[in-house]
Amino acid sequence: MTAGLWDRETFVEKLRAIGERAYHDKHPFHVAMNEGRLSPEALRGWVANRFYYQRNIPIKDAAILANCQMREVRRAWIHRILDHDGVSHENVESAVLSGESEAPNALGTGHTAANEGGIEAWLRLGEACGISRDELLDNRRLLPGVRFAVDAYVNFARSQPWPIAIASSLTELFAPDLMATRLTAFEKFYQWIDSRGLDYFRRRLTQARRDSNEALAITLEYCNTPELQRDAVRALEFKCDVLWSMLDTIHHAYGGKEERLPSRPNTGKLDSCEGVVRMGAAISDSVRPRLAKGVRLQADSTKRQSVLLYPEGVVELNETAHEILSRCDGRTLGEIVGELAEQYEADAHALTADVRETLSDLKRRKLIEFT
Repeated sequence: MTAGLWDRETFVEKLRAIGERAYHDKHPFHVAMNEGRLSPEALRGWVANRFYYQRNIPIKDAAILANCQMREVRRAWIHRILDHDGVSHENVESAVLSGESEAPNALGTGHTAANEGGIEAWLRLGEACGISRDELLDNRRLLPGVRFAVDAYVNFARSQPWPIAIASSLTELFAPDLMATRLTAFEKFYQWIDSRGLDYFRRRLTQARRDSNEALAITLEYCNTPELQRDAVRALEFKCDVLWSMLDTIHHAYGGKEERLPSRPNTGKLDSCEGVVRMGAAISDSVRPRLAKGVRLQADSTKRQSVLLYPEGVVELNETAHEILSRCDGRTLGEIVGELAEQYEADAHALTADVRETLSDLKRRKLIEFT
């Protein structure tokens, strides 16, 4: 039985609920950044790895344009490419001299003057943090997990119907508040960074609000069937997974030695699929967790590091999560806990709560299944 079409208010509510639950501002690394707890090296690591995402945004947007048959949507969307790639003086002068524009409104995109673009602004942020342009442009500090997650997002935009790819960009709904908080935190806690390097954040305060309004209007108009509406919600959740996976990777490399895989805040509501409380309290000892289809556990013995690879991204694991997942091969939860308690001489009762919480988080991310 197919569910019915949501009205506008319900659709918007469904989309906003994703951000309230899963946006990456709730990630432990992001929280630490906004509280001024990151070391200079950790902050540089974030800037360097986030740059790979920034430089791929116009590529993602070009993929959306290439798939879109609607002229009015292409005209509304094209400025995003130039917002990040920039508009050169030469392009503005060429448009004026050719008669395409009486004033410097380059290529009909709304850019009324030469504009360095977001990528250039991020390069200046890197320089203000002590990272050379060459380091950023050559991806010298890029972590494999971040590359994997960003590439998955670009491939998603290429392969999905254009209204769904646009819906995935609706993380912008939550960006203005994030940018304001981030800018305040940088100015307060990281005063060793030249203030001129923070121009990217200042610009996005207004750009993100404009972009999110545009994307939301397009999504509401063109995701106009029950199937498209639900695909749009899933696309936004996927984008949140991309941003969260990026921070998982950066957190693992720079954020300290926490004993547990970072997990998102959750509602504590019952997961109707398996009768699992997301807080991890009600997973039966008899359940048999297994890796979901398409998910692979990969270990690097030389680096003592392991990751979960899945079609849309990657999650880097600490040793505890690896020990749990390496036993998700048909053994019951009770058997897994018993083996871990014996191996580490730990209290089984206390260990059960940790294992349940880890498995609950991975189940919610659809990285494991229960049988």
